Amino acid sequence: MMASDRLGQRGLEASLTRLARRSLCQASCVNGWLALCAALIGAPPLPAERPVPLSVYATAGDVLRHLATREGRTGVLPILRRLGVSKVFLEGRRGDEHVPVEILRAARDHFRTESFEVAGGIATVPGSGWGVRQNENLGWLNYEAEKTRSDIRQFFAESSAIFDELIVDDFYCTADTSPASEKARGARPWAEYRQELLVSLLEPMIVGPTRAVRPSVRLILKFPQWYDRFHLFGYDPVRMPPAFDSVWVGTEVRNPETQRMGFVQPFQGYVNFRWLSSAAGSKVEGAWFDHIDCTAQNFLDQAFQSVLAGARALTLFRLGDLVEGHPGHALLEAALPELAALAAKVRDRSPRGISYYKPPGSDAEENLYLMDYLALIGLPIVPEARYPDDALVAILGAQAAADRQLIDRMRRHLARGATLILTPALVRCAGASVTRLAGVRVSERPEPGVATGIEIGPTGAGQSPVPLTAGLEIDLGLESESAQVRMEAVASGRRVPWLTARDAGGGNLLVWNIRTFSEQDFREVGEWLLPPKPRGLPEIPQELADEVRGVLLAPLGLRLSTPTRVGFYLFGAAGCLYNFRDRPVEVVLDGETLRLGPNRWLWRGR
Repeated sequence: MMASDRLGQRGLEASLTRLARRSLCQASCVNGWLALCAALIGAPPLPAERPVPLSVYATAGDVLRHLATREGRTGVLPILRRLGVSKVFLEGRRGDEHVPVEILRAARDHFRTESFEVAGGIATVPGSGWGVRQNENLGWLNYEAEKTRSDIRQFFAESSAIFDELIVDDFYCTADTSPASEKARGARPWAEYRQELLVSLLEPMIVGPTRAVRPSVRLILKFPQWYDRFHLFGYDPVRMPPAFDSVWVGTEVRNPETQRMGFVQPFQGYVNFRWLSSAAGSKVEGAWFDHIDCTAQNFLDQAFQSVLAGARALTLFRLGDLVEGHPGHALLEAALPELAALAAKVRDRSPRGISYYKPPGSDAEENLYLMDYLALIGLPIVPEARYPDDALVAILGAQAAADRQLIDRMRRHLARGATLILTPALVRCAGASVTRLAGVRVSERPEPGVATGIEIGPTGAGQSPVPLTAGLEIDLGLESESAQVRMEAVASGRRVPWLTARDAGGGNLLVWNIRTFSEQDFREVGEWLLPPKPRGLPEIPQELADEVRGVLLAPLGLRLSTPTRVGFYLFGAAGCLYNFRDRPVEVVLDGETLRLGPNRWLWRGR
């Protein structure tokens, strides 16, 4: 894109922004929210027939405990109806928890007579008499074992005679390293072997047995939320979805402040759904989240992030938690009109903003789950599974190095006037060509460090560093050669470039010295899947966050001043702000001061 084209596009965007600004709708409370929005933007309230469908998943244990008798089935109806649940998934098998056919049929028929949709499900986890457990720590299956394959085949053959739709919960993965698996993988990396194995088993183990009994059965595959580690354990977001009719996405981020389920940031559900949508296309339909380790607000955040990401349906895991009760239920019930209204606004809109390129099957090195943290400092991150050729701004973490044509793509992108932001991990992985292009130098191996302050402005400007109350993870092995150092980190008595910039090939090339986790960070705490430790990026002071956003949002023609932990989402000429904090915040967007209440959201534009 030529400079004149970019200026013309920015002018158009600015005009649309000014037009959108006239129709501001702030969701300050649940009661009366739809009427307020209708009055402000001149649009009618959302029709009653277009809410986000809500379903609940009953595990095999839930079915046996709560749905095995008529009294039990009748007793859960008020709970489901209060939340507007319209569909129930009845799991038939979870390891040794197995529901007899007659109970499944009775429960199916009961819910159908009560006007609920009904589907079946399975959690492919081992039991003492079902499947063969893998030899590693996690409770997954060994898929080289014939018993595992035959038991799964039998389940789908039996269940397809009962249900019109079946879902596979997110345990279709393996970490097995037994002699049988070692022999089968040969010289291939574990990730490559596991993906090829599990893809190859879809037809003989799941699809074939199902279609042989009833060709019309719909099959759904549910992916977990750990997008940066899918390939390591066999998930293939490109080759698996074609075998299924639909894909459900895990948005169960839970509590970001506790280690129990990982220090998962609340934005991860949004990132996971959007990235899988980029990889798997239109088959991505529903989002799935749960109660585990959730405060009431954590639970509700999951619902809003799912809808913002574009989910056309929501599934609550699990029935037993609904029966036992959770403080998040009241919040969800009250927020259902808001969720429906937000879904109507997001529907048929594509997100825009700052692209983050993560090719399927890519290793993240020291940038594991980096997208989640970037979004929490107010950057409108758009996860991309394909190179974002048309993006005005794109971030390339270590994941992008998996693209063998990356250098050529970068050069073409820069020639069109793009701004590219690289991490030290990407520079290190991509090699000498990118090092020269960026005008920096990196150490041969990562040198993890923690910054205690960031000096804003060119090197030698004499400004005092902005102090960091929480240490900020950086790479001490980064140096500038010909790039301008725009911000500098103070760490371990040294000064290290934190943000460099260089004109390159018609565009701008920045190196941003940030890191999250490496494999070693996971191993140190025994974590396999989810963020193992807290990180400092979401805790940086507003002064610093505003400076960073000023640089990265400039090519988009946007200005945003806000504390961190406020999400910013762009949809065409419209946008949304989401306050993850439990206190009100003041935001200045393109010169306009906006106020968000605690844990509230605001839609800006039509």
